[in-house]
Amino acid sequence: MNKDFPKVGPTVTMFVPYDCNNACPFCVNKKEYRDTSEFNLDRCYKALDLMNRVFPHNDIVLTGGEPLAELEALQDILDHIEPGHHIYINTTLPLGDRSVEEVAEILNRYEDRISCINVSRHLKHYVKECPDEIFDLLKFRHRINCVVFEDAKDPATKEKLIAFLDRFKGHEIQLRANYSYLTLENVFDTENDNLFKLISEICEYKYPLEHERFRTGFVFEREGSKITYHKTLPFAKVDGVVGDIIIRQTGKIFDDWNEYGHELNVNDLVELKYE
Repeated sequence: MNKDFPKVGPTVTMFVPYDCNNACPFCVNKKEYRDTSEFNLDRCYKALDLMNRVFPHNDIVLTGGEPLAELEALQDILDHIEPGHHIYINTTLPLGDRSVEEVAEILNRYEDRISCINVSRHLKHYVKECPDEIFDLLKFRHRINCVVFEDAKDPATKEKLIAFLDRFKGHEIQLRANYSYLTLENVFDTENDNLFKLISEICEYKYPLEHERFRTGFVFEREGSKITYHKTLPFAKVDGVVGDIIIRQTGKIFDDWNEYGHELNVNDLVELKYE
């Protein structure tokens, strides 16, 4: 399937009903997984079906929690999503009791469906990491996703970041600001952004990404690796305009993340203003 078709409609992000069992300090989703009593994958499927009818050519993001916590269920989810969507997966890439080769082979079955897999790796090991060799086995776009939680003015952070970039040399890397600290006042600011300054010291600045209402980014390069610095708010609805629609683990549909969102009905979806 050709994945170059244009996106139409807001991004739909589905929280899979499977916890990651991690405790990353910058995670804004963790509180969503404290009470699993109402989690229901069948209702999530119904929500996906509804969103497909309203927005048949938008982006779909599978996040969590952990989409690969139940690999059989992930395959079922990918099979359930209708063609015509760009699919992105946010994951720590756990292996469970499988080998690197087995997990890569399963994911590669969907190389014509998955637009990109974003794999969490950080300056500090917050998650159990599988061997890096898996990245050379994947047949579709992948990106190393690192939230820089450390103080960018600390010389030790610079050393850690250089070592991190060297570790994943040759792969696409996305460095992310700690979004729990971002506001409408500072999300677009670079003059007072110490992390932007640090990345500029050790990488070659190329160009800014297009500003959206609630996020922005900047492209760098270092020794042949594309490095993106990404800043996004912990909410995605600004002045009544929606950037992300969230399918919660319960299958209920909301117009924003976490406590910022309001539950939507069919009429709301028809009248939705989106970016």
